[in-house]
Amino acid sequence: MKKNPNLEKIKTVEDAFQATGRPKVDFSNVPEDLREYFESQYNAVVITEALNDGKRPDWDNLNELKWRPWFRMSASAFGLNGTYFGNTYSSAGSGSRLQNIDEETAEYSARQFVDVWRGVQLG
Repeated sequence: MKKNPNLEKIKTVEDAFQATGRPKVDFSNVPEDLREYFESQYNAVVITEALNDGKRPDWDNLNELKWRPWFRMSASAFGLNGTYFGNTYSSAGSGSRLQNIDEETAEYSARQFVDVWRGVQLG
């Protein structure tokens, strides 16, 4: 499998914003108890877009796997449990903008940006 070159380039959230040209957004108008979640969700979308080099899943192609990090969460820990793919169903917790182009990219995203993903899941 050919290694995704973006895994060498996208090391920080700032790298992802620079690579995509997406603007930083001020979330101060969001209620305080929801702010972390919405900012983390936006950051995760930008990171995924950058790592996927702008490629979006083709939901009409059932032969194309769509990868997403899957986390193990408990009161004392939050960590990558693995990755999974879906090709014939959708999952309520897995929007299309958060799907990666391959398993390696999904694992990298989960490990490199664990704080962002924690905010998406627990924010």
